Amino acid sequence: MKIKASILLIVCTFISMNCFSQDDSIYFPQEEIIIDECADALDKNECLSLKIEEEVLVILEDLFKKRNQEIDTLKTRITFELNDLNQINDERIHSYINDKKLNKKFTRELNQRIAELHVLRVDNKKTDNYRPNYFLNYDYSTSNNKLNKIPLDSNSTFKGGTIEETPLFPNQPRVNALTDRRTFNSLMQQHIGSNFNYPKEAIAKRVSGRVSIMFTIDKEGNVGDIKTKGPAPILENEARRIISLLPKLQPGHQNGAPKKVPYSIPINFKL
Repeated sequence: MKIKASILLIVCTFISMNCFSQDDSIYFPQEEIIIDECADALDKNECLSLKIEEEVLVILEDLFKKRNQEIDTLKTRITFELNDLNQINDERIHSYINDKKLNKKFTRELNQRIAELHVLRVDNKKTDNYRPNYFLNYDYSTSNNKLNKIPLDSNSTFKGGTIEETPLFPNQPRVNALTDRRTFNSLMQQHIGSNFNYPKEAIAKRVSGRVSIMFTIDKEGNVGDIKTKGPAPILENEARRIISLLPKLQPGHQNGAPKKVPYSIPINFKL
């Protein structure tokens, strides 16, 4: 009988911080994208944010009547990166709205509109080792059958590119975002593989399937908030046990400040 666990690591980072590290020079001033329409604007970040919001509203106004009537607040989330030519990377645009009925069409149309924005120049350009992400949020209430913008708090206001640094294993050197993620994924797979034990009871009962594991790595690098969802408690318990054995990690950072980072790992238990 062949038994194995297949592992896919998905990294999700959605927490905003407003702290500075001791070495601010790498992170501040934040990188700024100047698109054609904002070349003469006094506040380039505000101009870019307003331009993208215009695109959001064009799409939402068209989809508004098809929305889920039970959702009284529409929340939109957008993130993207630049490519090597300092244009918006159409493969790294991710958008979301909290209405499953609208999300597919909203995402497709908005991603296309964002990809078509032309970047005139990039100010405060960072090195490839510290390539920023751009995060924008727009929330609207739907009272009186209208879209009414909800003001964001200061932590969610768009201020330019944000440098995200993934958590690392102990003694793992920080190289660049892509290398760090790949190395972390490889070390995570090694950890799970070396600690994996298919429960004997599950083997006897022919229990198999996919267990989704969610956990966080806090600002000190501690693993916690472990949650699981799977086909049987016996498999969930094994997945939880494996994650609980993780060592204290190097924490993730956002613009140089330690940051709590959520992670999700699906593990497939196969007989």
